[in-house]
Amino acid sequence: MKPKTKNWLGIARDDFEVAGHLFEKQKYLYCIFFCQQTIEKTIKAVYSEKYNKTPPRKHDLVSLARAAGILPELDEDTKDFFDLLSQYYLESRYAEDRDILAKNCTVLLTKNLLNKTGELLAWLENKLK
Repeated sequence: MKPKTKNWLGIARDDFEVAGHLFEKQKYLYCIFFCQQTIEKTIKAVYSEKYNKTPPRKHDLVSLARAAGILPELDEDTKDFFDLLSQYYLESRYAEDRDILAKNCTVLLTKNLLNKTGELLAWLENKLK
């Protein structure tokens, strides 16, 4: 594995750990934000390893998956998951949208997103072996 790939993957793993801590602290909006960051950086690790260049400066997970060449491997549920996480990245940055998003961040939703993030992190890591 290339050094830049290892760097992206290390940051992604750290983000996933942070997401878990935020879930424990009931900071659900922030937990989901870090789930998005986990997947974003792991896809960027795949891109970096595959193309040996800096990944695009994008945050939309479907767009990144397309750029990394893995979009055809994703089922519709995973694409929908990527779309949902991407919304939390983009919309959580603006104060007027944060309150609406935070109300939707139930314990069950957040736990499901955290679990799915862990599954996809493992799947993407396996692509790097």
